[in-house]
Amino acid sequence: MTWLHVLVMGATGAAAMRAALERGDLDEAARRGAIAGPAVVERALEAPDRLTRLAAIAAAPIVEDRAELLLALARVAGGADRRTAIPAAGAARAIARELASHDRPDDLTGDDLATWQAAWAALAMRGDRWIELRILALDTAAALDHAGLGVDLAAALHDPDPAFRRAAAAIVPLPAPPASYPALAGAITGDHDPDVARLAAQSLCLSLDPAGQGSGPILDALGAAGLARLRALVIADPASTASAIRDAARCLAADGSAESAAALRALRSPPSR
Repeated sequence: MTWLHVLVMGATGAAAMRAALERGDLDEAARRGAIAGPAVVERALEAPDRLTRLAAIAAAPIVEDRAELLLALARVAGGADRRTAIPAAGAARAIARELASHDRPDDLTGDDLATWQAAWAALAMRGDRWIELRILALDTAAALDHAGLGVDLAAALHDPDPAFRRAAAAIVPLPAPPASYPALAGAITGDHDPDVARLAAQSLCLSLDPAGQGSGPILDALGAAGLARLRALVIADPASTASAIRDAARCLAADGSAESAAALRALRSPPSR
């Protein structure tokens, strides 16, 4: 097959994808892209017109060798067109999560994953991006990271946007890696958004051994200031049934001090009428 034939077939495949989307048939656009193959879909992701890019985005999660589209999708997600950037990030997250749920294919290397993870981590940390895109990028980077964090957690937990900080606190895998303890404890102690502090506490305190063994490193990371903030969060809303508060209480139970015991009693108290 000559290069001319390849180019013609690629143009034909992209045109079929676009035509299906023009008719409003997203499923058919995706199917046409899957038939055309990853090379055609990658070229379509770089097309100047939005409809062709959207058709390629729809095809990306189902085309063969789709993991290799993660960089192309990152380029689309990093662009100025919100209507293609956010769907591109959603497609990338679907691909990354699928990769994370199976053994790595033989034709993908650790360097491949690291390159893709770095690209999506960089997007997640861009403060000029829409928050929906940043959270999708964070999820994508986390799925590609063997440690499950995806980004520099300390930097993410100091992001100006509280919605992003909440997402970062919640993305930590359980049990939390010991390297994440200082960042999580710092968010518990110092974040002015109580929801960020609660989510960080949930990630940290759920990492305690159920039997209460080995709690020292986590309690050491919290320190007196972290435990005091946890007690304040519990006392501020003792009737709360939020799972984050209940999970954070595990750290207070492990602490065992009189102050923590009092906070736990407040948590268990019925609401006043």
